[in-house]
Amino acid sequence: MLLTCPNCETVFRIDSERITDGGQPVRCSVCAHVWQAEPPMLVPEADPGEMRSAVGAVLTPLIILVVVLGIAIGAVTQRATITAYVPGLIGVFDRAGLAVQPQTDKLQIVDLKADYAGDTLRLRGKLMNRSAVYAHAPSLEVTILSASGDPLGSHVIQPDDSVIRPAMASEFFTQLVLGEGLEPTVTVTMRADPVAGSSF
Repeated sequence: MLLTCPNCETVFRIDSERITDGGQPVRCSVCAHVWQAEPPMLVPEADPGEMRSAVGAVLTPLIILVVVLGIAIGAVTQRATITAYVPGLIGVFDRAGLAVQPQTDKLQIVDLKADYAGDTLRLRGKLMNRSAVYAHAPSLEVTILSASGDPLGSHVIQPDDSVIRPAMASEFFTQLVLGEGLEPTVTVTMRADPVAGSSF
């Protein structure tokens, strides 16, 4: 062990076993100062098992917190996909103030056909899910414009299915009564209205 003379600050190396538990009077060989030297304080070595337990006690709750936080963030950001699989969760998200909106970027209107029977326009088509996961079917807005571009009206319709499976399509159909002799332009667009509830 090392001893430092408190008078001249000379450092001496001595055998620690020569200092008894109660201390030992020593004399500096440089300045002849005498003082009471105390035995070195022994720090018990930590048991590796105890250290692992202590680290585990701190890390385990931290890991659990990170996992729970990750799941919560994932549930919020992917709520449209989650509720497409479990529609009963829509109400849970609504109560939390998180509206579930259909992901229209995953869907496409295909096979749109219109034909007339007198003054009635019959419009049919399909809403195709191009993604690899279930998707909520949005409301569709049918807009009718005259040949000159003036709006003649609009109508909101629902596809046959509220949830569309991956790579599948849901059909839609509507009939609109128009004036005789009109040749309107008809467009169909997906709306981003929140999903109110759905079932398979």
